[in-house]
Amino acid sequence: MAVMAVLCFVQLGRVQAPVWDETYYIASTARFHEGRTQFASHPPLGIMLIAGGDMASGLNAGADWQKVGAERAIPAEAMPAGFDYRGPRLAPALFGVIGAGLFCLLMIQLTASARAGALLSLLFVADTALLVQLRSAQLDSFQMAFILAALLAALASWRSGKARHFALFGLFIACAALVRANGLVTGLIGLILLWPALRRRDWALLLRQAGAGAGGGLAALALTFAAFHALSPLPPDPATAVGRDNARFLSPHHAATLESGGRDLRGALEGLSDYRRYMANDLAITPAADANGSHPAQWLLARGTILYRADRRPGYEELIGLVPNLAAWLVSLLGVLTSLLPSRLRGDPPRAMLLAAWIANMAVLQYLDGMRVLYLYHYFIPLLLGHAMAAREWQRHGLPWLPGAIIGALVAGAGIAAIGYAT
Repeated sequence: MAVMAVLCFVQLGRVQAPVWDETYYIASTARFHEGRTQFASHPPLGIMLIAGGDMASGLNAGADWQKVGAERAIPAEAMPAGFDYRGPRLAPALFGVIGAGLFCLLMIQLTASARAGALLSLLFVADTALLVQLRSAQLDSFQMAFILAALLAALASWRSGKARHFALFGLFIACAALVRANGLVTGLIGLILLWPALRRRDWALLLRQAGAGAGGGLAALALTFAAFHALSPLPPDPATAVGRDNARFLSPHHAATLESGGRDLRGALEGLSDYRRYMANDLAITPAADANGSHPAQWLLARGTILYRADRRPGYEELIGLVPNLAAWLVSLLGVLTSLLPSRLRGDPPRAMLLAAWIANMAVLQYLDGMRVLYLYHYFIPLLLGHAMAAREWQRHGLPWLPGAIIGALVAGAGIAAIGYAT
């Protein structure tokens, strides 16, 4: 976590322009500063955390938020002079540090070795693709941290069977889905966690566990939208293009409560439905392909890199791109391939859970690939699941055996490659 803090926070505001989807999330941050109700392509938890980080920092207290939030996305040339980009990037960087700690804990749990956990943490800390996302105001930092927390809760649930661990699993899965909806897919693990109680026909235990998991998820949903409504007491701004577009999705009662400044349960529930309708419409109009898009099969070998920004002038050139650390990504692929062997799954339920979640995530991504453009960062959840399976391979054989030796060599390669990228 200390290493990741240095990597995430040093010169966090160096890039004085929006990076990739920061054009959307800085604009949404502006509307939260104004207190305007808004809708987005993804559920609201991630964009609220970005806005909350900027608010907590106080670095942009005097910004012209109406100008910044007037359009759905703001280009670099329209940004006000003196804007401090550290503000909206603060929360993603903080969650990147938390994610590094959670990843290390997960590796320790899966290998039963603190030494192996420390070494395997290079897969997270030394991955240049992850680092670019963690240092920018984008959603992946939050989703990865919640998924890692959910995996830790799943391991605890499997070992203990206690309802509180199921509640934490449901809470963190819901949080991941409230950042980006695909996070819900990993919740498939919950069905596997319920299997021991179902097999024994212990209906009371089954109900407690399932109820606790559902309760944790519903708590996350309720708290997220309660915070969303608290941060957005005003209707969309009719003087702006994005405000007029958002207003089209307001149901009559929800619109009336916003105009009157009142609050009631019906308005809140209609607000949830309005947000869902906006997301469905956005998915329908998202293009099926673009020049930066890629496909799930390419991601297995770290293909599909994206050049986010290229700042060139006489005597100076700086490039920012989504470029994976190939060695680290090959470790993830090795974890998946070894887990496909029946001998690896036999007697290793945690590994079976991880493989099932990986297959489910990739199946959904393959399905979405026929509906909308996808990008390399959509692979981050399967990437983490592959790393977790590689940790189980390490735990099974240890470094002296061939699979462990290959993983060890690739982990070392990931560290060396990261140094090369940095220099």
